[in-house]
Amino acid sequence: MSRVARLGRCLYKTGKRFESRQPMLQMQAETLTDTPLSSVTTPQYTAAMYKVTEICADAITAAVTTDQADCFEQLKKTDVVPLLMNYLMENEQIICADPTTVEAKLRKMVLGGAGKTVVISDFDYTLSRFANESGERLSTTHGVFDDNVMRLNPELGQKFVDLKNKYYPIEFCPKLSMEEKIPHMEKWWGTSHSLIVNEKFSKNTIQDFVRQSRIVFKDGAEDFIQSLDGHNIPLVIFSAGIGNIIEYFLEQKLGAIPRNTHFISNMILFDEDEKACAFSEPLIHTFCKNSSVIQKETSFFHEIAGRVNVILLGDSMGDIHMDVGVERDGPTLKVGYYNGSLDDTAALQHYEEVYDIVLIHDPTLNVAQKIVDVINSTH
Repeated sequence: MSRVARLGRCLYKTGKRFESRQPMLQMQAETLTDTPLSSVTTPQYTAAMYKVTEICADAITAAVTTDQADCFEQLKKTDVVPLLMNYLMENEQIICADPTTVEAKLRKMVLGGAGKTVVISDFDYTLSRFANESGERLSTTHGVFDDNVMRLNPELGQKFVDLKNKYYPIEFCPKLSMEEKIPHMEKWWGTSHSLIVNEKFSKNTIQDFVRQSRIVFKDGAEDFIQSLDGHNIPLVIFSAGIGNIIEYFLEQKLGAIPRNTHFISNMILFDEDEKACAFSEPLIHTFCKNSSVIQKETSFFHEIAGRVNVILLGDSMGDIHMDVGVERDGPTLKVGYYNGSLDDTAALQHYEEVYDIVLIHDPTLNVAQKIVDVINSTH
């Protein structure tokens, strides 16, 4: 529907609304004169009638004008949405299967503004890059141990590699259901965490692993995170990886963890000598990233109270429910990064079905930044 048509509908409804109030206004005018207006014949009462009628007419006109102004204001605020939609629809690397729904969600988010928005994002291959310019796959937070331990202890390093080679194909096997995959994911995560704890890696050693790791931010990620902080939009990093690795990485890249950033992840616990001694509970793996693993008493839940509009960023089927458990009544705009093969049409189609916007082999956060910029542009 065009903007003119919307405005016409708005004004039509406005006119009908105030037309229906005229009998009530007339009754109020009669009360003010203490005499039915239809029976008034004397000059003083006639003057009173015209005065009251004039007041009522002015009130109706003012109310209609106010409602019309509100309608214009909403149209003005959401004028930026078609520009973003054009960008999404014209880019060959972006799939927007249901543009009508996406546009409707964006309009609600723009009207709500930054104060009603929260970003919930995966980390591995979402905020971080999947591959470098040469096409070589980069590391995940668990992969930091795969890469670095091999240099220090080849035997232990090979155990990490063997785990990945065994369970990674299961994670992405299209023939297995999620329920069938979950026991394997629990075994993979649990065994990997046990190897880290049994080796008693120190905090300093792990921080050094991160410095030498092959984790790389997506292009624009630093600006994106800082822009969220600047506009006081909470960023919840919901990761099935290792939260400490993400914290150290952000500290090294940004100088400090922004005050708006919060973590739901597997955290390494350290003893008094700052040696790894355990992992936090419950275990978070790819297929349980939902309210079942969120500690309700976590302090940041107070901060996101009232944030009814969610921008969700992920790269897997396990990320699509990260907003479950967040109390809200607004829309969730799901943006998915597809890193798989273009020949796997079934997988790509699955992404189209569960994500509002699918970004194919995108090493940037340009789209996420544009969405946030549009939300901020009118406030």
